[in-house]
Amino acid sequence: MHLTPSSDLPLLGAYAMAPADGAARAQFWAAVADLPIGGLELPLPAPGTPAEPALLAARDDLNLLVTCIPTVMGRLADDPVYGLASGDPDGRRRALDDVRRAADLAATQAAAGAARVAAIQVHSAPGPRGGSRDALLRSLEEIATWDLAGARLLVEHCDALVTGQVPAKGFLTLDDELTVLADLARTDGSGPALAVNWGRSAIEGRSLHTPLEHLRAARDAGLLGALVLSGATDVTTEWGAPWADAHIPPRGDAPALAASADSLLGPDEIAAALALTDPGCLVAVKVAVRPADADVATRIEVARAALAQVTAAGAAR
Repeated sequence: MHLTPSSDLPLLGAYAMAPADGAARAQFWAAVADLPIGGLELPLPAPGTPAEPALLAARDDLNLLVTCIPTVMGRLADDPVYGLASGDPDGRRRALDDVRRAADLAATQAAAGAARVAAIQVHSAPGPRGGSRDALLRSLEEIATWDLAGARLLVEHCDALVTGQVPAKGFLTLDDELTVLADLARTDGSGPALAVNWGRSAIEGRSLHTPLEHLRAARDAGLLGALVLSGATDVTTEWGAPWADAHIPPRGDAPALAASADSLLGPDEIAAALALTDPGCLVAVKVAVRPADADVATRIEVARAALAQVTAAGAAR
């Protein structure tokens, strides 16, 4: 079985670019509904709350890619032994409980006939400083026994811990994650797979070539399930310091992308990444907007321009 998006359009991680103000936020999500998207990458909701935005989660023509990364990073700030790869049994159990909430969301969406949770992204926290490949395998083996309501389990590769380099995430290596996923592979292709985040792979390797290396390794192993197109840069910008995991948009000729001219991700890099994906691989765009107080129209135009680059590159394949 392969994941098949409801259309050939990319998903949008719009939560990373949503305004904080309540009224502007409502206006923003209403405008997102009119963008050419196949679905949304959404963060795992807080306990007891529905998926935001409700108006899009209720649509039956969209796919959802539920990511646990905001929850993971929030937990790690106060709980350094938290994570699916944790060597601490209680820390690993707390992470499993959060993934269980993602599974429950998938079931709720399916029962309502609403936007389908196509995949759930989990992570190899806390990395090698407190975790291991074996612990990650035990966690994924347990999750694989759950009813995910048709959602595929994806391990999103984040920058691994590299000696002499300050990490953004510092989780397990790509080799560790692929080894675990290979142990769980199924002959019908429906087992857990890897999600490559372009920006986080670039941050790990300090190079725009690293994302392609990671995509190629996952594809050659038959384990590539998703590509998240989020940018990175090696210089200081409005998005922060060099190699910050800040979701800088791609560079491009569109006026809306003028501020992100220093992004290492651009049309050529998008095309090269897409060329390494196979049918059924989910593709998502995740960008943030600067300045932080940008109006809704500016945010939507950045999203529209980034989506257009991906759609154009996909059509040219």
